[in-house]
Amino acid sequence: MNVKHIVSAFVLAVLLLASCGVSDYHHVKVGRAEPVHVTRFDSLVYNYVNEPDSLQRQALEEQAGDFWTIYNLHLMRFLGAPYFYESLTRYMEISNVKKLYEDTQCMYSDMSDIEASLAQMLARYKKLFPDGKDYIFQSHISGLKIPVVAVDSLISVSLDCYLGADYELYETRYKIYEMPLHSCECLLPDVGEVMVRNMIPAPKGNLLEVMVYEGIVAHVLAGVLDDATVTTVLRYTPEQEAWCMQYEEEIWNKIVEQCHLFTHDRMTINKYIYPGPFTATLTQDSPARVGRWVGWRIVQRYMEEEHVSVEELVNDRTPYMDMFQKSYYNAR
Repeated sequence: MNVKHIVSAFVLAVLLLASCGVSDYHHVKVGRAEPVHVTRFDSLVYNYVNEPDSLQRQALEEQAGDFWTIYNLHLMRFLGAPYFYESLTRYMEISNVKKLYEDTQCMYSDMSDIEASLAQMLARYKKLFPDGKDYIFQSHISGLKIPVVAVDSLISVSLDCYLGADYELYETRYKIYEMPLHSCECLLPDVGEVMVRNMIPAPKGNLLEVMVYEGIVAHVLAGVLDDATVTTVLRYTPEQEAWCMQYEEEIWNKIVEQCHLFTHDRMTINKYIYPGPFTATLTQDSPARVGRWVGWRIVQRYMEEEHVSVEELVNDRTPYMDMFQKSYYNAR
């Protein structure tokens, strides 16, 4: 693989044009979506710390519900009752934490657009998964910990994890390659991916099976989001997608040559799937998580060959190895 080769502007332009919008395979037709309200647990905490009184405290506890214990003991690791509020107040006195809260309250002062998008997402999700959970949504501040937390039918989004890739405090917490994953545009795909993964259990198989699984998740997520662009579904930049397209055959050959395709070794599999500065089994010019992109391509071919829509894909029980064979994928 010629790692110094520069992806041409022509190739990049073609990819941008080809990846716009949503294909017929991914379109999920729904009627009027029921309104969604995002409970601002983060605002309740912020208001209580700034004006601590019994009414604010009661509102905070009532809104938290089952999330209270998760947030208190597991997510934030505060001391339990009766020391929670003392721990919370001390935590909020930390200058960077205070700034996170203030900046989050400012950036997300109006949640109407996000609520409208969540309503459409939830409608498409329920169309694909009629037996899926009727999710309710809230927001919190985690101090740049887990971005999205799911507790039964509750999904809580840590808004401080989505303040923009160039947000000044991120460089103190995240690695450079992680920062783009915390742009505002990643919020809805991250929420959608949690919903989809909760309905499609991950296999304990070899790399090929895991890649196919990741491809299924990505294509179903495209249906939930009504957006089949790789930049949205896989959180790739256009340049990263163009690199993968240009070197697709070399990527596949490298996986096969290293005897990784049927490996069950979790460390090897994780190198293809998890975030990083690049995919460690390939060149340092490669984007991370190339295994997810290969899975996207395999499932894309399968859907085209078998004329399978995303609604049909959800209920497709074809074994992953058979799905690969029926895709006739050859990286060309």
